[in-house]
Amino acid sequence: MAQLLQDEVWAWCGAHGLLTSGNRVVVAVSGGSDSVALLHLLSLLRETYGLELVCAHFNHQLRGAESDADEAFVRALASSLGVPYETGSENVLAYAESHHLSREEAARELRLRFLRMVAIQRGADSIATAHTHDDQVETVLFRLFKGTGLRGMSGIAPRSGMFIRPLLAWSKEQLRSWLQERAIVWREDSSNADMHYERNFIRTAVIPLVESRFPAATTSISRLADMARASCELFERQTEQVTDNIQILEPGDGSHPGALRLSRAALAGLPDPLLQYALEDVFATAGVGPSFERITRSTQAIRGGRVGMHVTLDDRLTLEVGYQHVYLHGAAFASRRPEPQEVLALPASVQWFRRRLTFEEKMAAEVPSDLSVLGLNEAWFDLDRLHLPLTIRHARPGDRMLTFGGHQRKLQDIYTDAKVDRVLRFRHPVVCDADGIIWLPGLARSGVGAVTGASCHLLRIVYDSSQC
Repeated sequence: MAQLLQDEVWAWCGAHGLLTSGNRVVVAVSGGSDSVALLHLLSLLRETYGLELVCAHFNHQLRGAESDADEAFVRALASSLGVPYETGSENVLAYAESHHLSREEAARELRLRFLRMVAIQRGADSIATAHTHDDQVETVLFRLFKGTGLRGMSGIAPRSGMFIRPLLAWSKEQLRSWLQERAIVWREDSSNADMHYERNFIRTAVIPLVESRFPAATTSISRLADMARASCELFERQTEQVTDNIQILEPGDGSHPGALRLSRAALAGLPDPLLQYALEDVFATAGVGPSFERITRSTQAIRGGRVGMHVTLDDRLTLEVGYQHVYLHGAAFASRRPEPQEVLALPASVQWFRRRLTFEEKMAAEVPSDLSVLGLNEAWFDLDRLHLPLTIRHARPGDRMLTFGGHQRKLQDIYTDAKVDRVLRFRHPVVCDADGIIWLPGLARSGVGAVTGASCHLLRIVYDSSQC
């Protein structure tokens, strides 16, 4: 085994598309047995297959002198193997407190960020982590106990993005035996025995108890993960037409989510298992966890909810059902009120969210022969019959507009008839003169300032639209 394990690892990596000759790989090394085995095995393959390795260690500063000793050990190990070494360190506890995360979540975020930065700086093809068969079983059980779906049951994939797991087919016991045969030492992390951590409890208490009654349990769990992953790949192909067409109406600012828009018909056309699978992807894009309750309530709203129905996903994000679309938006998007903008002189141009209104003074000879054929994004007015200044603002409760028939019509009714979703109404411009509303770009024109054969000075307004 001592002579063949590296060849077995190479063959397995090749079969799963993880490594090819000449790859540059960042190897994440904590100092524990699994990561030490990973670095040694890849080092043995280095000359044969032209691999370029970088050893990367992140000091979490959670165990004082023990953490520092781990860092020194990994640095010495990399040096003994002639592998370039990178180290990083941050205050995990402070980060967890400031970002409202558990200590484990904060440590993982900071560690992955460090590894990605090393990979970028070194121009690496991949980042290798030392996840094993034991980690696979532990992960599936952890997610099952916490509540998960098909994607969660698929466990750890051999590859996800830049991250590869060359040792996923081997157990911790196999790797330790290989190290012991070669008299290779490693570090023991004292926190691995702390039953306060849920994963430690599963590893040290749950799995041994289950195996005492069901000896093949871990093999069965690993096989289940493989089958779930194969099903996920099928589901990915069947839902990609929906998830690949997510429109970003407005990106978040880091503190507040922006807004996403999807076709309601495309979502509703999926059977429940596929719809729920697609929603997991959508929620991940929006930055919210795909809990069973969130997915169930969202599925019900998309299937049969009335227009305007919304589902509160967390304290920052809402799913809202529109006429033809489904939106995921933060409160900052739905309630954002832009400041009114005035047009005091012509020509003028006004930016309104991701669109533009242009105002130009025209003479009678420039008026189109038939104004009725113009689209809804262009309007002409008798400038002499308007009362300046012009103002562009958002809609307000109780707003009304004078029609050509001399009637006052509620903007709310115009929006409803045009099937403008509630979440977008405050982002739609309303053009007014000093006396009231003269135009809803793209929707309706008032009867104010109508162009006649006697009109001499005219105003042309064009509304340049975009995706939102």
